Amino acid sequence: MTSLQALILGLIQGVVEFFPVSSSSHLSIARTLMGIPSSDSLVAFDLFCHFGTLFAALYFFRRDIHVLFFERRDKLLQIAIAIVPLIPAYLLLKPLREAGHQLSMTGYMLIATSLLLFTGQRVRIKRQARVDWKRRAQDAVCIGLLQSAALIPGVSRSASTISCARVLGWNAQEAVRFSFLLAIPTIFGGNCLTLLKLSQQTSGLPISLSSCLIGFGASLIAGLALIGPAIRCLENGRLRPFAWYCLLLGACVCLYSL
Repeated sequence: MTSLQALILGLIQGVVEFFPVSSSSHLSIARTLMGIPSSDSLVAFDLFCHFGTLFAALYFFRRDIHVLFFERRDKLLQIAIAIVPLIPAYLLLKPLREAGHQLSMTGYMLIATSLLLFTGQRVRIKRQARVDWKRRAQDAVCIGLLQSAALIPGVSRSASTISCARVLGWNAQEAVRFSFLLAIPTIFGGNCLTLLKLSQQTSGLPISLSSCLIGFGASLIAGLALIGPAIRCLENGRLRPFAWYCLLLGACVCLYSL
C-alpha cells in the first residue's frame, strides 16, 4: 500500500463513517478498485482508520457523554443494555463475518442495508404517550439486536440502529444521537478486541506504520470536518436518499463481482 492509497482510504473512512452507508464496504470496494489484494494485513490498517473516526466521534459528542455519566444515567443504562446482544452475536455470526469479506457478499449486504433504511423511513410502530422504563429497555434490546447485524461486513451499523429506533417510534434526533452514542463503546470494544488479536501475532505489525498513521490522520481530519453536517442531515429524518444509494451501489458491486 502506497502513502497515496493510505491517504485516499483514510479519507473515504472519514467521509462515509457518519452516514448510514457502511464504511467497511466502501473501504473494501476502494481497495478492490485500487488493486490492493484482500489479506489479513489490512486489518491493522482498517483498525487505525476506525480509531481516527472514533476519536472524531468522542470529540463531537463530548458534551453528550458528560450528560450521560452525570445527568442521564438511565440513558447510559439503556446503551449498556443495547450492547449485550453483541456478545452472543459475535460468536453466532462468525461464518457470515468470514464470508462477508468477499466482494459479492458486500454487494448483497449493501442491498440489505438499503432495505433497512427503506423500512426505517416508512414503517412506524405507534408509541404510547408515556413511555415507561420497561418499554425503553425493550427498545434497547431491539436496537442492540439490529446492531448485531452490522457484525457482517457491508451492513451499516448506523443504518441498522437508526432504522430500528425509527420503526419503534423514536423521533429522528433521538434515534440518531442514541445510535452514535451507542457506536462509541461498540466500536471501541471491537477495535480493542482486534488490537488484542494483532498483539498476539509474533510477526509484528503486518503493514507499514507510516501507512497506518496516514490512514488514521486522514480519517480523523475528514471525520472532524464532516460529523457535524452528517448528524444534522440525519436528524432531519430523511433516510430514503441513503437507501437508494446503498441499493444502487450494492447492485453495481454484485454485477462487478460476477
